[in-house]
Amino acid sequence: MIELLLILAALALGLHLYRQYWTCRDLPRVHDVPFAGELYRVDRTIIARRPARAGSSRSVVCFPGFLEDMRYFQALYQDDDCELVLVNNANYHSPFAAGDAVALALPDNPFALGTIEYDGFLLGHVIGLLASGSTLTLHGHSRGGAVVLEAGRQHPQLMRERQATAILEAPVLPRARTVGRGSEPLPHALICYLLPLVLGLSRKTARERVLKQPMMWPNNALKTELCACIYTVARNYRTCVDNVRGIRDWQRATDYQVYTHYPRLTVVMGQRDDVLDNASMLASAEAGRRLNPGLSILRTEHSNHFVTLERPEYLRELHAAGEGGT
Repeated sequence: MIELLLILAALALGLHLYRQYWTCRDLPRVHDVPFAGELYRVDRTIIARRPARAGSSRSVVCFPGFLEDMRYFQALYQDDDCELVLVNNANYHSPFAAGDAVALALPDNPFALGTIEYDGFLLGHVIGLLASGSTLTLHGHSRGGAVVLEAGRQHPQLMRERQATAILEAPVLPRARTVGRGSEPLPHALICYLLPLVLGLSRKTARERVLKQPMMWPNNALKTELCACIYTVARNYRTCVDNVRGIRDWQRATDYQVYTHYPRLTVVMGQRDDVLDNASMLASAEAGRRLNPGLSILRTEHSNHFVTLERPEYLRELHAAGEGGT
């Protein structure tokens, strides 16, 4: 019996040490795609800015979701004349060659790296420095939706002065939850513990296996390309654990008043969502609409969690209509 306990203890220690290896390891940058614009750096965050074209006075500022980088928005805004500012998740690799990125001088960030509050603080300051258009739209996907709401809470005067519009695509919302039981205490703790192992062991996952995941319906080549990269975008997996913890903490601690800092918001929902819970997302958005009549809900069809990749026409129509939802 003692020998068995010693063997189990040794296995548990080995598993924990292997988990710590993947948690703390500095991971290589593996993606490098062209970007026709300027690159900036703020500590552990990379920002990309493409100037406006053809005299456009619109600025669109985008923030991607968990395990995503700035490439998420590239195809959607490729032919748009707007000034485009893409803000990467903090401590994620830049998908663009950032060796010559210009350092921006911002106030010290008072929040912990990896939290929604950290990225919201930075997003607001980046808007103040780089978004020069007379009209301003913020587009956040998934965790990025929460970052957009948090930026409004931390920088309410800026958002009011700029009459900013927010597009929250399949967003992390206050009092909502992830799909399944992932927001419950024990499953959440287990996910946070095992996440570095899962991500580390999945770095070379074949695309055929990625395509079998429920979130991959409906699918196309661009979605496959970007979703196959989710294991390799972070600089280390400790930040990913902090992201997951931060999502749950923010959802539990944030009340519906966070919806009141933008004159207009649109919550864009997939027909189904295999990442975030659609029912709790809808309940949160409806609670926000009761506080802010400028909030609208756009329910899309034949779509899942990645509406920009699956049904980009919805987002284009939203912009064409002046970001007014239905």
